[in-house]
Amino acid sequence: MQKQLIVNLRADGSVAAETIGMTGDECLAYISELEDLLDATTTSSSYTSDYAAVSGEVAAEQHDEDRRR
Repeated sequence: MQKQLIVNLRADGSVAAETIGMTGDECLAYISELEDLLDATTTSSSYTSDYAAVSGEVAAEQHDEDRRR
């Protein structure tokens, strides 16, 4: 999946952003860069299913590695 940062500028001047195709903490770097570009601060955020998916993959990989020992 291609990585995307979707930015919506609202009529009231607020900004909404969503990351797509980014896993784990990777999305946080993009949001931080957006904050710097806009001289803004995040007021609310939540993790997407992509963030949770990578956490599950890491746990599964760790479990497989533990079984091999």
